[in-house]
Amino acid sequence: MAKGNNRSLLLAGLAAGAYAYFSKQDNREKAKVAFNNTKTKVNSYLDSHKKDAEMTKVGHPHPQDIEDNTMVDEGALTSVQYYNKETQDQMKESEKIDSDDTQTKPTMEKKVDFSKA
Repeated sequence: MAKGNNRSLLLAGLAAGAYAYFSKQDNREKAKVAFNNTKTKVNSYLDSHKKDAEMTKVGHPHPQDIEDNTMVDEGALTSVQYYNKETQDQMKESEKIDSDDTQTKPTMEKKVDFSKA
């Protein structure tokens, strides 16, 4: 019974102390700044560990990890498709240039007949 009573008294004391501390505007501003700084540090810490966890998985797909294997497979196909598209575009471009060279192009030069002069 005394244990429950002590907890209630402790919580009431903490609440009264918090109220007294936060009743001043300066203290509230300090607490907001401290909270925002702590939140930023925690988020950056979690982000850095998240990136580390992602980096350990790169290039080493587990045979049973279907999602990762599919991603690796799609990545391989993407690079092959890009290479094929680039080489096909270059081939079409060179064929177009070759066909343009073989056709007779009209010239802008005016032909002058000097035999009549």
